Amino acid sequence: NKIVLNCFLGYNYNCNEFYFLINLKGMIIMAARRILVPVDGSEPNLKAIEEAKAMAVNSESKIILLHVVDVDYLLDHSILNELKEQKAKILNDAYEQFIGLDVEKYLVLGDPAEEIMKKAKEDDVDLIIMAKRGLTGLKRYLIGSVTSKVVTHTDSPILILP
Repeated sequence: NKIVLNCFLGYNYNCNEFYFLINLKGMIIMAARRILVPVDGSEPNLKAIEEAKAMAVNSESKIILLHVVDVDYLLDHSILNELKEQKAKILNDAYEQFIGLDVEKYLVLGDPAEEIMKKAKEDDVDLIIMAKRGLTGLKRYLIGSVTSKVVTHTDSPILILP
């Protein structure tokens, strides 16, 4: 039930594990070295975190956790500090899943899709792992708006989980 876009995923069905990527340029990426995982605290996002952890354990990948505070929807900017504290807790909870592994975490303000794509490019990630719907996704949509925008506008390989 995994959807992989912008690359081909090599999968070892006998061991049930990911083992390589071939990007759209035809370059083989053996065991993604840098994996970006956008974090939003939603239930579907937990699957992305679990998948990233499994890949990191098996391939010694570096995990980059990113939580974006979408300030466009804030009507009252006086609550920004309180909101950042709440969002930092979500990011720290995700970070704790990767204790003992190579992991970095970032909390930024901005448009979620734009910041995800920016971070992917800045850190030259080999793979982005996202849920198809996060907090903004509605059941009636096949894929969430943030995921859809990232899929449409990034060159990075993306693994989308249900």
